[in-house]
Amino acid sequence: MKVTILGLGSSDVDQMSLRIYRALKNAAHLYLRTSDHPAVQMLDDEGISYETFDHVYEENDTFTDTYQTIVDLLIEAAQDKDITYAVPGSPLLYETTTELLLHHAEENDDFEVEVLGGQSFIDVCIEAVKIPVNDGFQILDGSNLSAADFNHHQHTLITQVYDLFSVSNVKLELLEFYPHDTIVYLIDKAGSKDETLIKAELSEIDHNVPTSNLMTMYVPKVESKALDNRSIHYMNDLFNTLVSEDGCPWDKVQTHESLERFLIEETYEVIEAIETEDDELLIEELGDILLQVGLHAAIANKDGYFDFYDILSRLNEKLVHRHPHVFGDIEAAETSDVNKIWNAQKEKEGKTERVKYEKEYADKILAWMKETIHEKRTLSEILEGEQ
Repeated sequence: MKVTILGLGSSDVDQMSLRIYRALKNAAHLYLRTSDHPAVQMLDDEGISYETFDHVYEENDTFTDTYQTIVDLLIEAAQDKDITYAVPGSPLLYETTTELLLHHAEENDDFEVEVLGGQSFIDVCIEAVKIPVNDGFQILDGSNLSAADFNHHQHTLITQVYDLFSVSNVKLELLEFYPHDTIVYLIDKAGSKDETLIKAELSEIDHNVPTSNLMTMYVPKVESKALDNRSIHYMNDLFNTLVSEDGCPWDKVQTHESLERFLIEETYEVIEAIETEDDELLIEELGDILLQVGLHAAIANKDGYFDFYDILSRLNEKLVHRHPHVFGDIEAAETSDVNKIWNAQKEKEGKTERVKYEKEYADKILAWMKETIHEKRTLSEILEGEQ
């Protein structure tokens, strides 16, 4: 049992290698993932017979199910004969069916997969928009996109944009990170005689969208202090600079102990912003709490103990471990259930019960804080009144 996977390339037959062309001509049993590709016209013109899986797209609701169904059908077809399977672009680049077939071959000694490359969409997209590749670039999947994926210091190609709906979804994700007037491009049928390039501001990129399986979005890298200011990595670099030998005279001499009182002061100001329902002030004061975290991390990093990413790692591990009712298969219907789960997970971490001095402290101090905020009385005045 053997499946030979061919890459049809990114556009029409003019960019196809002679090796791929001959393999298509000589294929006894040829299957196409989709007939929606410029090179298929050559197969029709030369009378090369083939079967397509276009119907599988119509019969399934998700790409995951679609690709798995195609692979299952290919495996079945290869039971009694060698077959050839052609996919758009390169078989080894963003081609899920290739990954699934190779995985099946690893698990089954009697199943063989041979991969013959084709020109990828990357080459022709780079040529279409003249990406300076020495600057570096990233490739993202538009069907599984998050603002956390974006790096404005790199050029970005986004795949799986093929109609108005998919482009609009990608636009909304990009707007969570990039300014609305960022210039972006839609590249369709790159490298072919029908290549088109749509250039528009990000907020308007979905106003005139073709339907095409050969479309890619390009987001140029952006030099922007505003975007830098949204980066936690940039923040960490700033703190490390502040405590360095060439940094700020005040910051670089601070210790964990010297900063203790500032954390209390900043906590008071956060509570004040909450109690006065001042969102702008709350943004600023929560930033000052983060400032304390960043400064402590930079001091520890300078001394060689831990860094900001150690803090993030410990926090993320704790969030996932203490919420198995969200990230696992445990169920919690009530708040009381959550408390039990939280304590049980702490036990698993080896946390031992101790006297919670901070609980009583928080109850007392919080009440005093609210009195000073709402009654405009100093703590000294409050304490005198309690005597």
